[in-house]
Amino acid sequence: MENSVSSLEKGLDILCAYNLNNEPLSAQSISKQLNMPISTTYRYLMTLEKRGFLVRDRETKNYKLGFILFKLGNIVSSQMKLVDIILPYMKSLSSISGETVWLTVASGWEAVCIEIVEADRVIKFSLKRGVSLPLHAAASSKILLAYQKDSFINSMFKKTVLKRFTKNTITDPLLLKKELKKIRRQGFAFSDQEVYLGTRGIGAPIFNHKGEIVAGLTIAGPRERITDKKIPRCIQLVKESALRASYELGYSGI
Repeated sequence: MENSVSSLEKGLDILCAYNLNNEPLSAQSISKQLNMPISTTYRYLMTLEKRGFLVRDRETKNYKLGFILFKLGNIVSSQMKLVDIILPYMKSLSSISGETVWLTVASGWEAVCIEIVEADRVIKFSLKRGVSLPLHAAASSKILLAYQKDSFINSMFKKTVLKRFTKNTITDPLLLKKELKKIRRQGFAFSDQEVYLGTRGIGAPIFNHKGEIVAGLTIAGPRERITDKKIPRCIQLVKESALRASYELGYSGI
């Protein structure tokens, strides 16, 4: 395990040796810059080239960054644009509901928070950008999982363990499938202390112009404020905000 981590670090060190000009680098210059044996350098360069992270010039034999990084950069860029578009709706939703609002996207088997607007209250639910949760627990995660293809969901069940966080976490695949069908039918996800004790959350899907889910919009707060009486109003607010954001992304509602 340690050798794998060390190899990963060395590979990342090579990629980080490049600057904004993306000028081609020779194996010798990389070896010298990273104080790495030339034989070891060549081994990592060959792996990075094979996976598309680097491209080798046939004439100079030097290496430059590959298109796989361009692809990954576009993904990050699209998420940043996504935040720019949705942030005003998040601020409005937080102001009206009085609760914390966050935006999540699916990454592998996890939901990652890419933006958050905290409630202007002393007691509030707080979550940091970059925090991830498994897709089976909490409204912000389940809303993303519910709109995935069946093949994705079945694969997740086979390859991961549905971790229990509280007594309310759904860890039975059959029960979770029923929950996901319910979420798709009603257009929102609800969670009551599934990950964090004392909190409730309501999430709605945000779709792109192709009708594909690209993010989940969620409000969360203490159970004392998100009471059974207030839940219908909260559901309405979240669904309306998510739908408006979807329309701005080109979603036609069909």
